[in-house]
Amino acid sequence: MQPTGLRYSVTVSIVAGLLFVSSPAAAHHSAAAKYDAGSPLTLSGTVSQFAWRNPHCFLYLDVDSGAFKGRRYVVEMSSAGVLGSAGWTRSTIAPGDAVQITVLPARAGTPAGLCRACELHVNGVVTKVS
Repeated sequence: MQPTGLRYSVTVSIVAGLLFVSSPAAAHHSAAAKYDAGSPLTLSGTVSQFAWRNPHCFLYLDVDSGAFKGRRYVVEMSSAGVLGSAGWTRSTIAPGDAVQITVLPARAGTPAGLCRACELHVNGVVTKVS
């Protein structure tokens, strides 16, 4: 029996709608695929830039030791809204600040990581980041 008429159109519309709605959410929340939660990495260096924006803030760190010494490391953080609720502002971290942070490193081995419930040491002051 072949699907016909209205029933077929409704079924196709529902499936297409579900695929359309779920794809961006799955792509956006794929941190486990992109970052290695089993191998936290502690970095220290100097902030070159702190990008305060949505959907995520980014910390750009010039690393001064370890495997990424001399490279710029990009740290993905929570949204500006989440950080703002925790008392942060766009000037909480500034270029030139000395930072130590533990991140979940990129699985690809690139100089990128995720700050998820981590500690951030900025000029000797410890801050929890969610």
